[in-house]
Amino acid sequence: MKKFRAAALALAAVLTVSSMVGCKRNTGSDSSSINIADMTTVPIGENKITASVGQSTTVNDTVFTLNSIISPADAEAEGKRYVYFDITINNNSSETYSLSTLNNFYLTMSDGTDVYSDVRTELYAMQNFKEGAYFSDPFDIAANSTFSGVVGGFLVDKNAESFSVGFFPTKGMPTAKGDVIIIDVNANDIIAPSAELLK
Repeated sequence: MKKFRAAALALAAVLTVSSMVGCKRNTGSDSSSINIADMTTVPIGENKITASVGQSTTVNDTVFTLNSIISPADAEAEGKRYVYFDITINNNSSETYSLSTLNNFYLTMSDGTDVYSDVRTELYAMQNFKEGAYFSDPFDIAANSTFSGVVGGFLVDKNAESFSVGFFPTKGMPTAKGDVIIIDVNANDIIAPSAELLK
């Protein structure tokens, strides 16, 4: 028992010393340590860019277009309908990166409530939408190329007349959410899935 206690104390001492060394202020120009105190964060959604359905918006080497909002008539849960996004993203950078509905999209309802993606909608889509037309999380955006497809989805109250879609163009930095594209949606913007989408 004493051996284990001594080993645990030695390990704790090593971890304490190494963490202190790794976080010390960089006084030389040739150090590779990161000074956490000097790191700054941009508040989420600080720079809001408004757009409309069908409008292309360029932010952070990303051209984003919300082509349409799709809601199958037979898909609902708990009095809420399933909602998906038909999107186009032009990646104008030399970097391939992954995005996801959970990290890069959200809805804001008319009462100010934020809604995030729901796994039940993704399972429904994987069973009912064609592969190559629907993309589950995460989906890759190749460098210097265009991505087009249906992603999502979300659960939205069946009686909701309007909401806003938020998209964070994070590129390869999932936490870089200072910029957000906001698109207002009303009931007339929501369409049924096309025959090309359904299995």
